Amino acid sequence: MSAEARPLGGRLLTPTFAALVFVFGLAGVLISYRLFMGVGSITALTDGYSWGIWKPINVVTFTGIGAGAYGVGLLTYVLNKGKYHPLVRPAVLVGALGYTLGGSSVMVDLGRWWNSVFLGWLPWYNLNSILLEVAVCVIAYCGVLWVEVMPALLERWQESGGARAKAIAARAIPILRNALPFIIALALLLPTMHQSSLGSLYMMAPTKVHPLWFTGWMPFLFLVSCLSMGYGAVVGMDVLLGAVFRGRYRTHLELLGGLGKVAAGISIFFVVWRFAMLAAEGRLGYAFGAPWIGPSGNAQTFQIPFFWLEIALFVVSGAMYLVPAVRANRGRLFLAAFLGILAGAAYRVNTYLTAYDPGIGWRYFPSVGEIVVTVGLASLGLAGFVLIVKKLPILALGHEGSKH
Repeated sequence: MSAEARPLGGRLLTPTFAALVFVFGLAGVLISYRLFMGVGSITALTDGYSWGIWKPINVVTFTGIGAGAYGVGLLTYVLNKGKYHPLVRPAVLVGALGYTLGGSSVMVDLGRWWNSVFLGWLPWYNLNSILLEVAVCVIAYCGVLWVEVMPALLERWQESGGARAKAIAARAIPILRNALPFIIALALLLPTMHQSSLGSLYMMAPTKVHPLWFTGWMPFLFLVSCLSMGYGAVVGMDVLLGAVFRGRYRTHLELLGGLGKVAAGISIFFVVWRFAMLAAEGRLGYAFGAPWIGPSGNAQTFQIPFFWLEIALFVVSGAMYLVPAVRANRGRLFLAAFLGILAGAAYRVNTYLTAYDPGIGWRYFPSVGEIVVTVGLASLGLAGFVLIVKKLPILALGHEGSKH
């Protein structure tokens, strides 16, 4: 079922690619201005909302989308479903880009970002902080993902590089192949740790997080939601590649249908577990109109529609995946995948922002600068993906035909 990966080729500087780079250029200007003039110069961040949209989206959501590498790796290497191997390299590339953007975006909102030069100084580490575990795991996982991308670069050197590049590739490829089982094992361990820890962060604020989201199961729910997002990202990516590069790339529709079934099971499980947990903990009434008195002292119910939207996204996405006609149609399959990504993103953003009440007097709405930086980072990720798949053997071309 496998196919040889090859560069997609084609002209790089297309209008779409130029537009993506331009959007990131605008974000880059704002980032540079912020680094020299302070975080308040382009944001609406406050002491009450010190993370704004940058952590929930740039870090928590981007890494959730990047979890496609984790999800496909579990199917291919742990469950021994080798038929999904053609999707491994593009999934790993999406993961590498998503995690790199998420990790690097942390630098944008650090108050004293220049202290990052001491990251390697272990005596300064706060061993009691859950953020330390998240930071170390994310940094390590970024490195692991790019190591997994390295075979594509080395194969490119081996095929069309100069004499020195070919010699390096000839020596490095056997070493890397022998090390890959250990690298893959690490690549499955690290996201299991830090994806769950992203949920553990808000367990430190039991009185400030709405009862519809606060639970001791948050680490588990964050881990499950990353799989929903990751599979959605892989399915959506493959469908888009087949639509945009028609004639050069064919969507792996049969494989995506299999991923869709797995994603459906995960989405439905998430919803069932969520309601069972709320019922067991006596919090189900909040979903049906019971007001919550948070630290601000006001009776709050505005979070309820966000909860039901989140649930609806999981249910609709999972139900669509289960329909054979959806799995056989690229457009419908893409919609199911997109809704799956939105479902996981909604859960994460709601937990970090919608459900959070810092207390009396704090209000927050993202500034234009925050939105531009977020969109710019996403644009950089898309441009980077297009650049790499056109130049390196990432995609398994000609594996399966797409059905329309």
